[in-house]
Amino acid sequence: MNSTAPDTWHILNIARTGDEREIKRAYARQLKLNRPEDDPAAFQRLRDAYEEALRMAAHDQHAASTPSAVAAPAADAASMIALRKKDAVPAVNMDGRRSATAPDDSGFAVPDPLKEAASLWQEWLNAAGGLHLKTLEARPVMANFSVREEFERMALRHCATAACHDQTRVKFMAHFQWGERVAQLHAIDAQAAREMLARHHATCSLHHLEDSGRFNTALALLMAPPPASSRLLANAGLTHQLLELIHLIRWQHPDLLAYKINAEAYTWWERQARAKKYFTRTAKMSALGGLALYASCLFMHQLGEFQFAFPHLNAFLLAQAISFALFGAYAFHRPSALLDHMERFKEARFGNWLRHERHQKKWQFGWLALYAAASLLLFVPHPAPFVVYTETLAFAACALLALLSASVQLKPEAYVLLLPLSLLLAYGMQELGFEDFHFAARLAFSLCLVLMLVRSGPQLYAATALPEPWRASLRTVWLLGGTAVFFITATTILPSSVAVIAAWLWCLAAMPLYEFKMAGLSRHLIWPALILGKFALFSGVSFFKELPDARMVLPEALLLFIAILILGNLYHAAQQKNIYT
Repeated sequence: MNSTAPDTWHILNIARTGDEREIKRAYARQLKLNRPEDDPAAFQRLRDAYEEALRMAAHDQHAASTPSAVAAPAADAASMIALRKKDAVPAVNMDGRRSATAPDDSGFAVPDPLKEAASLWQEWLNAAGGLHLKTLEARPVMANFSVREEFERMALRHCATAACHDQTRVKFMAHFQWGERVAQLHAIDAQAAREMLARHHATCSLHHLEDSGRFNTALALLMAPPPASSRLLANAGLTHQLLELIHLIRWQHPDLLAYKINAEAYTWWERQARAKKYFTRTAKMSALGGLALYASCLFMHQLGEFQFAFPHLNAFLLAQAISFALFGAYAFHRPSALLDHMERFKEARFGNWLRHERHQKKWQFGWLALYAAASLLLFVPHPAPFVVYTETLAFAACALLALLSASVQLKPEAYVLLLPLSLLLAYGMQELGFEDFHFAARLAFSLCLVLMLVRSGPQLYAATALPEPWRASLRTVWLLGGTAVFFITATTILPSSVAVIAAWLWCLAAMPLYEFKMAGLSRHLIWPALILGKFALFSGVSFFKELPDARMVLPEALLLFIAILILGNLYHAAQQKNIYT
């Protein structure tokens, strides 16, 4: 043999020993990974190492028991002859299995390997899984390759059944290294190997979906029997999540559908999820739409442009009925062909602009310059008709650009909430000295103001390219200047037109500095803030009534609102700084 002693023990993956049983067990373990039909060269190396290890063990035992070294060559020859007889090639039956009485490659001959393996398997079953597999591995009879192969075949067939627990299957997978021996498993029992691996993949898929946490509720629905009604699917978010999970299971985790999920329940939930239904969100949107429609009619009624022919309660109920009917018709009779045609037209004409161009700074915040310039003309007293028409067109263009830029972040539901607020502000401006401007101009101005308040802050500050460390200092400077502007403009020190424009410009200067984030405020500050806000509200009513110009109410109230937000932002930033330092 050409291999050296260190190579011999390295191939067997054990330390040098004189125990023949340990050598044979190591050979049996390595034989599982080096089958002659899979890799003849590796098997031959293993066989040579095995024979060399046995010769070295016999030599060591003989040297330890024989006092004279003269008899060593004869004893060594006798031991080699005995080893040759023991290592004779085992007999093989016609079906490919080893003979029941023939010696195994490991050197152990047993009367009936199948019977021995069945006895060990029955012992493991009687222990109900409490018997560790390493305990069975230490049994002397398991050193026989035929016994090990029969035991592994029984375990493989058990793991291929639904009666086998997932944890048990994982234990067998790890002990016998089935994940690395797929070809050998198919040689042992092809059908059982396919079934066992499919069940193992289903278990892994289920654990993967559970660990992700994205489909917990939808996965629980699929795993449970379907209820008599699908009322849970009134939630649009859950329905969309369920449809996504159904598609994911069908195309990426088919074993999960075959072994873990009931096929009838899966089909039932898929049919219910794809059916047309009236979602809870649709009902909420219908109610908000009816409220917006009623508010629009009410404001036009107050302006004298629309007169109700019936009581206001009936008008409100009629607006709600119209809104629910329209949303219901859209939910159950969605014009798919028309929407698809509009989608293709939008993609063909504006696809590149919608995907890329509108996300640029010039489209996101470019309208703010036009809005700031046009808003200054709003505070001109007794404007000429030309100024009024110019203002209307400018604010209409700003509103259109603001809606397009906000569509990047805001969902359609947000516009339903912003419209009533804009209508309310536009109606209130009539009582604040802006009655010379048309209602359409005030509505466009109000809508742009609301969108600017919602979408300004960190994004606008980043667009200005100012250094981030400056923001805290700029907030402090703005608060000091805002306090002075708030009280100076409330007096008669400055002319009313100059005072109202100065207050408005200071409000616009705060747009990049604040953000709607009050997180991190201590719970001990909640009650003092509420009490302070209550007194400020009562005292503010008389304060705003005594302003020298009614138009000053808008910038003054906005100054107070932004100052509260910036104070909260400074407190939150200080808390975060203390945490990190």
